Amino acid sequence: MNAEIYYFSGSGNSLAVARDLAAKRMGKLISIPSLMNKDHILPDADVIGIVFPVYYASLGQSGIPLIVERFIGKLENIGSRYLFAVCTHGGAAGATIENLSRSIHARGGQLAGGFTVKMSNPYSVGEKLRYLFLHKALEANIQADNEKQRELFAHWKKKLELIDSYIEARKTGTFETRSAGGKFILAPFLAMQTAAALSRYRKLSKMPGHSLEDLIPFADRSFRTDERCNGCGICARVCPVHNIELVDTRPVWQQACETCNACFQWCPTQAIHGEIVEFEKRYHHPDVKLSDMLME
Repeated sequence: MNAEIYYFSGSGNSLAVARDLAAKRMGKLISIPSLMNKDHILPDADVIGIVFPVYYASLGQSGIPLIVERFIGKLENIGSRYLFAVCTHGGAAGATIENLSRSIHARGGQLAGGFTVKMSNPYSVGEKLRYLFLHKALEANIQADNEKQRELFAHWKKKLELIDSYIEARKTGTFETRSAGGKFILAPFLAMQTAAALSRYRKLSKMPGHSLEDLIPFADRSFRTDERCNGCGICARVCPVHNIELVDTRPVWQQACETCNACFQWCPTQAIHGEIVEFEKRYHHPDVKLSDMLME
């Protein structure tokens, strides 16, 4: 079985997962952003993998990054392919996999299996609430974070073997998604989170109306740089959708943001700030180099 593994990544987590899958399947690793100038995307393998991070699943959205939604909308001739997906997350994937399955079905394909894997440790809800209401600084415990990260990576290596065996056997029907009971229990909290997120993104984007999905590309209006910015341009080069232009050696965001935060995570001088990333830890996968990201 020849394989193609398509991926989208901001921090490098999904790239690391996709790279492991491609090595296991002796497949071709393909960056999703590198294909987005095409009108149609025709896979050339029997086995198709899609790897991406979960975005906004806890805020009433599909969980699928906007660029991945657009990528799926360009897929052609996938009816006879064996498709699987792995989504990385820092907390919960919600209904991301079943939403992805519906999107693929709309293109004439069938998702054979969908898996989730936790790859990062964001600030907890409690830490964020203390920051918001008690003005307690958000401070990462580097030693504890590194230990948790090692545990997550070890778990992924074990899950990689299970997923590879699943693909090898051409199994179908495994969707790692929120149960019906879980959806019912969490529905009231989801509604509150969605309302809060809508209010926040209206502020970030400086736009009073529109849906959350419409507001996301404009949330980059809250990005800014400090005196540590040396004009190196890495932020513009690492942006997967070319949303950053350098003006007088300083980055200017162009309101087509994926909120992948690659610019924030990979800035070598940590000069990028803003309300859009006020709850984010500076992090990128330790086994992914900047050169790997720029090769996209």
